[in-house]
Amino acid sequence: MKEIIKNIYKYVDNKFYFKLLYLFVTLTFVTILKDVPVIKSLKYIVFAWAIILILFIIIDGYKRRKIYKFDIPLGTFIILTLIFNLFAYRSIENMRTWLVNLILFIIIFSVDVFRDKKILVKEMNIITYFYAIIMFVASSISLIMRASGKTIMIEGILCINTSGVFDNKNALGIAAAIAIVMCIYLNYIEKNNKLKVFWFGNIILQTITMIESEGRSAYLIVIAVVYTFIFIYNKNKYIRTTIVALPILVCTAVLESGKINLERLTTERNNIWDSAIVVIKGHLFTGVGNSNLFEAVKNARIGWYVPMRDGGVHNIYVQIGTANGIIALLLFLIFLGMILMFIVQHLDKLQRKEKLQMTTLTSIIVGILAVNLFESTLVYMVSFMSLIFWIYLGYLVSILDNKNID
Repeated sequence: MKEIIKNIYKYVDNKFYFKLLYLFVTLTFVTILKDVPVIKSLKYIVFAWAIILILFIIIDGYKRRKIYKFDIPLGTFIILTLIFNLFAYRSIENMRTWLVNLILFIIIFSVDVFRDKKILVKEMNIITYFYAIIMFVASSISLIMRASGKTIMIEGILCINTSGVFDNKNALGIAAAIAIVMCIYLNYIEKNNKLKVFWFGNIILQTITMIESEGRSAYLIVIAVVYTFIFIYNKNKYIRTTIVALPILVCTAVLESGKINLERLTTERNNIWDSAIVVIKGHLFTGVGNSNLFEAVKNARIGWYVPMRDGGVHNIYVQIGTANGIIALLLFLIFLGMILMFIVQHLDKLQRKEKLQMTTLTSIIVGILAVNLFESTLVYMVSFMSLIFWIYLGYLVSILDNKNID
């Protein structure tokens, strides 16, 4: 009996299995599978598992976690937002949202440099295979249904229409773009020629899916691959400064391009941002809380109103400032800046094959950060994008700063 309990504990305490299951569940959120009763039940099972893992970390897990400098702003962000949620805008919804962030920050973003590096790479590769194969199936079905123009009903539960298995074209485009980068990585590490052909074919399939989805923000992930490689493989500090400054200058030029051009480019998201900035100015230090976000932005409406309930403010950085205030936003940006600098410093030390592989995966992180200029999926919610971001960020730190090889 003691051995059985020990094995159950070992399985439940395994964050790798948890991440795989949670990634699958979050992918179903944006597909027709979300209406299947079994999938709905999985959502609650995974959340309960997450609570158990948090308890394990509080009791013992923290002892196995190396503390980094970038943990300070992230930890401060967690504590600050908890204080705001308890005293400034107390509600069950706000506390639930804070708990989601806690799951992302301490379970999904798990850093373990004391484990064998080969095991960590193997786990990361399995997750990459898992996602790439799921997207191969999903994209294949979606393109076939789009081409045939038919609708399929399965036992009155599943409805596969001409849009395919994804119920949101934008989500399909972003998911396909992420799969493209993953397949580039898998194609490079693959030794079997037949599988190399398969991964290359999947790249073509996902490219077609991305183009067909007409989701413009998805292209940012592909652009991020080129951007990241140029940055990493040019160590000249002046060139790197220019590369960092270039997106800022482009964003500034876009914002100054005129309201009509801006609305066309952002599909009128800029009106939500303008309204959100008004809210930020009125609640500069604490924000209004996530439960009040929709009404606050709606009441501060500037220009034409665009529905934002599902997509939030459509800019995670503006949303953090609106929900939790400017201090929380600065802490989060400091965290991102510090961890990206940490990753770049370690990538600079790598050579040839390993550098190319890790740079490819880093471009996923950069791409998702760019996409979140137009989406709000990095924090406050569990989505396939937030899962992929925090999973790979954790593995990158764990692998790059790991010297444990058996």
